[in-house]
Amino acid sequence: MVWRSLDYRLLMEESEHRIELACKSDSEAERTLARRILDSEKRHRSWEASHFRLMKSVAAIPSAVGQLRRLRELASSLTNAQAFFRYLNDNQVTGSRRRALFSVFYGPADYVNAVVTEHGRFLKAASSGLCTSYLGLKIWQDPCFDDPLANYEDAFFGYFSVYCDCAIAEAEHRDSSTRSLLLLLKKEAMRRRAELLAGACDPEPAALARRLRREHRFGIAGIRSADTYL
Repeated sequence: MVWRSLDYRLLMEESEHRIELACKSDSEAERTLARRILDSEKRHRSWEASHFRLMKSVAAIPSAVGQLRRLRELASSLTNAQAFFRYLNDNQVTGSRRRALFSVFYGPADYVNAVVTEHGRFLKAASSGLCTSYLGLKIWQDPCFDDPLANYEDAFFGYFSVYCDCAIAEAEHRDSSTRSLLLLLKKEAMRRRAELLAGACDPEPAALARRLRREHRFGIAGIRSADTYL
């Protein structure tokens, strides 16, 4: 494993390079994501400013070990930030159920504005997540950005999906049979996150395969125009 501290300029250069590589990727999801970011100057500037703040938070740490831990923290938080739109697409949530979920997370805010805001948040998180994994794997050569990150993604999305299922059931005045699972699933997600941050990198190849299947299944749907979701 390579252990070296990096400044924010190099982190940004490598991140921009990763987005450019995504334009030529074999993955349709990556190509679509890159086009969504690069085809709009306004959207690109917005992502660039957001990602710059993330990379500055990494570069501000003087030690390579500290920088790597911060990068892992970012990977987990960017995973969380993508969960809402991934849930909507994975479960094809539409109509009153979609509006009910936006009310849970955004309160009485205007629905259209909430959709646009959340979609923008998803695009930024997905793009920065792509870059963060690239930096961890290619620059630091940290195996935690393979299986442990995929394990955390599975655990968090499992918890978040049940949480949203329960929220919809409550909005429809139904009892949810999965509510009892929430605490258990949350603990599992927290355990997986702790493993990721601690660098517990025991190889589990199946986790990466699950991650790739998930990206193929709903990666494109989440990258479509926000107009699709109104």
